[in-house]
Amino acid sequence: MKLNLKSIRTKLILSFLAIVFITGFLSIIISREIINRKIVGQAFSAVQTNLNTAEYIYTNNIRVISLFINHLASLSYIKEAIVRNNRSLIINKLDEVRGELSLDILNITDARGRVIARSRNHGVFGDSVIEDNFIRKVIDTEKPVYGSDVMEREYLIREGQELAEQAYFKIIPTQRARKRDDLYEDRGMVIKAAAPIIFNGRIIGIIYGAKLLNNNFEFVDRIHSLVFRDDKVNGLDVGTATIFMGDLRISTNVKKMDHTRAVGTQVSEEVYTRVFEQGKLWLDIAFVVNNWYISAYSPIYGIDDSVIGILYVGLLKEKYDIIKRQTNIYFLIMTVVTALITVIISIYIIRYLITPIHTLVDASRQLANGNYDKKIEINSKDEMGDLCFSFNMMVDAINERDRLLKESTEKQIVQSEKLASLGRLASGIAHEINNPLTGVLTYSSLLLEDLEGTDYQDDLQIVVNETLRCRRIVKGILDFARETKLEKEVVNINDIVISSLSLLERHVSFQNIRIIKNLSGSVPPIPLDINQMKSVINNLAVNAADAMSDGGTLVISTNYNHESRMVILEVSDTGSGIPEENLTRIFDPFFTTKETGKGTGLGLAVIYGIIKRHNGTIDIESEVGFGTSFIIGLPQDEKQVRDDGQQDKQ
Repeated sequence: MKLNLKSIRTKLILSFLAIVFITGFLSIIISREIINRKIVGQAFSAVQTNLNTAEYIYTNNIRVISLFINHLASLSYIKEAIVRNNRSLIINKLDEVRGELSLDILNITDARGRVIARSRNHGVFGDSVIEDNFIRKVIDTEKPVYGSDVMEREYLIREGQELAEQAYFKIIPTQRARKRDDLYEDRGMVIKAAAPIIFNGRIIGIIYGAKLLNNNFEFVDRIHSLVFRDDKVNGLDVGTATIFMGDLRISTNVKKMDHTRAVGTQVSEEVYTRVFEQGKLWLDIAFVVNNWYISAYSPIYGIDDSVIGILYVGLLKEKYDIIKRQTNIYFLIMTVVTALITVIISIYIIRYLITPIHTLVDASRQLANGNYDKKIEINSKDEMGDLCFSFNMMVDAINERDRLLKESTEKQIVQSEKLASLGRLASGIAHEINNPLTGVLTYSSLLLEDLEGTDYQDDLQIVVNETLRCRRIVKGILDFARETKLEKEVVNINDIVISSLSLLERHVSFQNIRIIKNLSGSVPPIPLDINQMKSVINNLAVNAADAMSDGGTLVISTNYNHESRMVILEVSDTGSGIPEENLTRIFDPFFTTKETGKGTGLGLAVIYGIIKRHNGTIDIESEVGFGTSFIIGLPQDEKQVRDDGQQDKQ
């Protein structure tokens, strides 16, 4: 198959491009998310800080009023004027202070809450304001109080018609706000302070002052200038502040579409529920009148700890959207530029790599065609140079391996021919020796019978025994030299074990040996040559008996391995064991550990051949002084067993 280098070059370029663009795309998404979170997080943090500043300014204004009210309450000439009922002196002082503090209300009552003097509406006095929360609390506690309050219209009218008109405004239905049935609001929300006037240890009067917040933009504009510094985006103020009475904007720099202040519009029902009804802080993105703002709302409490209003600050969301867009565009440009540079560098690197690869491919083709002398010139010391060096080493290794393989093959052929000749020679010699051995054995046996009881008996017995030994050696040579054809039958190996042991148990060699049969009932029938398997079992059992000359235990077990689909036959003894150095030679022909004259060294070699002809395995485990185990694995012929099982079902 011809290698297409242009295809590899294209694939490498496309792979690099894919990596660059996927990485760039993911970087853009992740960076955009991080940038958005960071910018929005900073915006929320800034709004929270701005709200804290607005709360401080709001509270500080109330405390300033409270300080002046407390100071007035401590003036001795005010106390004397009250005792002497000198209203003109009181009114003059109240007018002076109200102008300095820019208060809308500054009044003094007697100890029962009846107004002695009003600084704004001099002609109205003598009425009771005992129902006022601040007046009642000062009377009850004899201590100063300050905070926020909502005043009804009738109280505002007493202070002057213009003050009641300032508090009045129409309610403007607003999207996402709660529904209201009223069309206007005439109450007024004020910041307020009151203090007792004490003379000779008793309250002789109460002084209180207030600033109306309805349609009073001094406070919200001060927050705007101090906190937001009049920044604008697309003609809109970046920062806004609002004071709500209930859910109505009474003082704000949020603008409507006609660029007028959005007094009379409502806060959303969601914010109203959380802040006004539940008394919790609200910090989120909110739609304020006409635009989206990152907003913060906090409740304004009265002196009875009930929520009477809401303080709001917000940052125009469009400002941060512009920052995010500009940042994302900048980052996108940087990513695209980086990607282009990476692509150019990648193309150069790919071209740099393809040239030596082409050389390697050409050399590999020549190597495949049998040219083992082809070498690659090494021009660099980098990884490609290492690759070329490795290729040259591979060529040298192939040449060396080819040389060694030829030498080894020639040696194996010579050895195989020698072994074949030796096998034929051994088989011929065995046949030739077998006939005269039979004659010697026959006549020596006859002579032994005739000369029994004479001096020649022992000598003749030796002749007979040695002749029998020679015949066993010859038989072993014949069994080892010839490849016996297997005559397989589907049988259960347990039956072969039982049949073989029934004969061995009566043998004199097994009289002092305990035989244990652990035969599994789950062993399936498998194709075996019955006679040869009996020979395997007999030989292993006899070898075990020889190893237990002083008695012992012979255990023959069968089992079935479902994973390997092998029938396992294990023959174990408690004999003397086999030294570790002999385990690798145990199946070699003519190798034996028995005494001279007691073994030919061909038994285990024959067993090994039988098991291999059955496509099985044989392993040995032995420890000197503890015994030996032979583990034989015989494969299950699936087709034969399947056919056999179908016949049983029929």
